[in-house]
Amino acid sequence: MTTTNETDETHDELAAALRGAVPPAADAYRVERVLKSAPGELTQLVYLRTAAGGELGPYVRKVIDRESGLGGAYVALATREREGLRVRQLPRIIECGVERGSLVVVMERVPGHTLREVIEAASPAQRVELAVRLMPAVCDAAEELHTTLEQPIVHRDLTPGNVMCPDGDPTTPVLIDLGIARTWHNDAETDTTHLGTRAYAPPEQYGFGQTDVRSDVYALGLLAFFCLTGRDPSPSDRERAFADPAVPEPWRVAIEHAAALDPAERYQTAGELAAALRGLPATPALRKAPKPTAPEPRPATAPPARAPRLWTPRNVIVVAGLALYLFGCVTDAVVPDYWAKASAAFNLFAFLVFMPYVGLVCAYALCDKGWLRSRVRWFRTRSALRVWRNLLLLLLVLFAVLVLLVLVPLP
Repeated sequence: MTTTNETDETHDELAAALRGAVPPAADAYRVERVLKSAPGELTQLVYLRTAAGGELGPYVRKVIDRESGLGGAYVALATREREGLRVRQLPRIIECGVERGSLVVVMERVPGHTLREVIEAASPAQRVELAVRLMPAVCDAAEELHTTLEQPIVHRDLTPGNVMCPDGDPTTPVLIDLGIARTWHNDAETDTTHLGTRAYAPPEQYGFGQTDVRSDVYALGLLAFFCLTGRDPSPSDRERAFADPAVPEPWRVAIEHAAALDPAERYQTAGELAAALRGLPATPALRKAPKPTAPEPRPATAPPARAPRLWTPRNVIVVAGLALYLFGCVTDAVVPDYWAKASAAFNLFAFLVFMPYVGLVCAYALCDKGWLRSRVRWFRTRSALRVWRNLLLLLLVLFAVLVLLVLVPLP
C-alpha cells in the first residue's frame, strides 16, 4: 500500500522533472477519458508516457481557453509551489503553462469520493455525525485557500461535487476545480465574470458586488445544509430560514448566519465558521440554539468590510440614463395630440406609469445592487430570484391594464 509520504515523494520527483527547461509535449499524455467539458474549459483524466515505455498517473489535466479569463488561481498557486509551498487540502499542481493559446494545468488526481457521493450514500441518521466530522474540515480547507497567498483566493464554486473525501483519510477533504476561482482585489467593485452553481452561489456572484472570502462562507453554509438534508438548497428553504426536520436548530442558526444575503451579516471568515460548527451538537435531539458570541478578529489577509457605495461610476451612468428616459416619458405624456387615436387615459397611463416602470426595471438590472441590499430591507430579505419574480409580475399587471385601456377606451 502506498503511503502519503511515498506519494508526495513521487509527486515531488515528477514535478521536478516537469519544471525542467522543456515541458512535456501535448502528445506525451494519453487521455484516458474526459471528466468534464464546459465552455472555455476541458477536464481530462490523463497518463504521462515515460521514455522507458511506461506510464505515470493518473493525473487530472485542465485545458482552459485563455480568452475565458479563467484559471488565474492555478497560475498563482503553481508559482508558489515552485518556490516550495505545499497547500495540504488542494491537489498538487504538477505542470502549469501555456500551450497553443490555452492554459494547460496538470495536477494530481485525488482518489476518493465527492462529498455528494458520501452524503447520498449515508442514511438520514448518519448525516448529522458526518456533518460534524466533515464540515469544519471543509471550512479549514477554504480558510487555507483564503490565507495561503498574499491575496485571498476565492473558490466561487464550493459545491458537493467539488469537495473530495480522500480514500484512507475522508475527514481531510480536498477542494478541487479552481477553474473559476479568483484573487480578491481591494479596489474592484464587482466581478468581471459571473459564474458558479446557482444553488450555492451568493448574490454578489451575479452582479451584486465583488466576491470575497465571505462569498465562500455563504457556499459553506449551504454545504452544511446539504450534508444534513442530502439535497441541494432551494429558494423556499431560505424563505423558511433553512428550517427542516433534518436540520437541528443550532445548525439552522449557523447556516442562516453563514448564508445571509448581506455579506456583512455573515461569518467574516471560513475559520470563524469552522469554530462555530465545531461547537455544535452531534445529535438532532439537542435543539437549544447557542448564545451569539462576538465575532473573532479577522486575519490580516481577509478583505476589509466596506459599505457598498451608491454613487459608483456605473450607478451614475444608469441614473443619468434613467433621468433622460423619464424626462422623455413626461414630455410625451403632455403633448395633446401625440396619440390622437388613443384615449387620454391610455396616453397618461402609458407615459406616466407603464413606461417609467419599464425604465426603472431596466435601471435595476444594470445598476450595482450592493447599496440597495445594504440599505433597503425589501431587497435585503429576498433572494435575487424572488425580487425579479415580483418585479416582472407587476410589469405583467401594468401591461394588462394598458391593453384594457386600448380595448375598452374610456369616454
